[in-house]
Amino acid sequence: MQINRRKFLKNAALTGAATTLLPVASCKADNTEKQINRSTDYSAIDKSLSKPVLKRDLFSTPVIIEAIELLRDRDNFICRVRSKDGAVGISIGHPFYSKIGYPMFNNIKRHFINKDARDLDTLIYDAAVTNYRLHGIALNVQMATLEFAILDMLGNLANKSVGQLIGDIHNRQVSIYLGTRINELRKKEPEASLELMYKDWEETKAKAIKIRAGYGHNVGNDKDNAPGRTEKLVKLAREKFGEEMNLMIDGNGTYTVKGAITLGKLLEEYNYYFYEEPVPYEWYEEQKQVQEALSIPMAGGEQESRLHTFRWLIANDVFQIVQPDIFYFGGMIRTKQVSRMAHVMGQTVAPHMSNGGLGYLYMLHMVSACQNAAEFHEFKMFATKDANGTIIPIESKTAPFESIDGVIKVPTGSGLGVIIDPDYIKTHQAI
Repeated sequence: MQINRRKFLKNAALTGAATTLLPVASCKADNTEKQINRSTDYSAIDKSLSKPVLKRDLFSTPVIIEAIELLRDRDNFICRVRSKDGAVGISIGHPFYSKIGYPMFNNIKRHFINKDARDLDTLIYDAAVTNYRLHGIALNVQMATLEFAILDMLGNLANKSVGQLIGDIHNRQVSIYLGTRINELRKKEPEASLELMYKDWEETKAKAIKIRAGYGHNVGNDKDNAPGRTEKLVKLAREKFGEEMNLMIDGNGTYTVKGAITLGKLLEEYNYYFYEEPVPYEWYEEQKQVQEALSIPMAGGEQESRLHTFRWLIANDVFQIVQPDIFYFGGMIRTKQVSRMAHVMGQTVAPHMSNGGLGYLYMLHMVSACQNAAEFHEFKMFATKDANGTIIPIESKTAPFESIDGVIKVPTGSGLGVIIDPDYIKTHQAI
């Protein structure tokens, strides 16, 4: 039986939002039912942005950031921070983009050194504003890497998990969707790539799976790797995984408006759960046209680097599932702000997870603190290899990481909840 998933998700999200902000009870997926003009009324969104994120009251005295180090081993980067009182926090950088943007780390660092970490919201804002000409993914990755280390330090100091520092814990476990086999899904025959996905499913027992559409690479020209290949993949995936599986698809910006709508109709026919980034991510008006032509929920936002852009996208209901990337967008404080904006407008949030490194760890903590977390969240296996292809030796402070029936428990230990092998850290040298 086909269902209007967009209306279902909207109603579920609004059930929570309406209890905290009554005016948004009129925000519904059907444009004819809206009583406010999303394109001009930003009052609810702006109110959500006015609230601080970090729970400053957990710390009765200043936490002065005395030392900030960026450590390097070839292409891999680690950030280590230390407070004046000796508390330490450590994060692993992005597995692909840290090496590109690391010269900008000092542009970020100067806004935090010798400052009170309790003012983290303001410090991040100042770092973003003063570097506006450099703003983008390369800079934001540096800011996120530093922020993760500071949050780890603060969590260790307060004996709180990162999620407890930036919000109440709404999700102690996270239901995942498989986002693996990106290259295989586009380059191998559909039957072969789906067989590989099936092996990953057997390992995780995920209740949702995301496949890939078209050529990808933000081309916006309807290109496919072979004629009819995506259509075949859509149908075979439903056949292989059955009617009960929640199937999603990511276009990675492949399509024109016409091509995106055509594929979207097929997805609706085969009861797909959501449709991610069908047109190039910066085609905002075109994405809105696709959204208005379809009933399947739209997902996107992973490439965005500016808060004001999300403000527009959310106010105009361009995506029903909002996906800021925790690295690309500049950290958890900023991602939490996006989550709050989406919440008051009746949308859910599924923080995007970069492949490799400790991406899954950061995702788990972020989702734990999101009141409007989506039903499923991206998982690319416990891929803990760093930028050099080395396994990152970590140990959970509490229960080991595992997916049981497609569900992963959020670590509850202090900070990021893991201990990184000191010998591994010693292979990196301070820049």
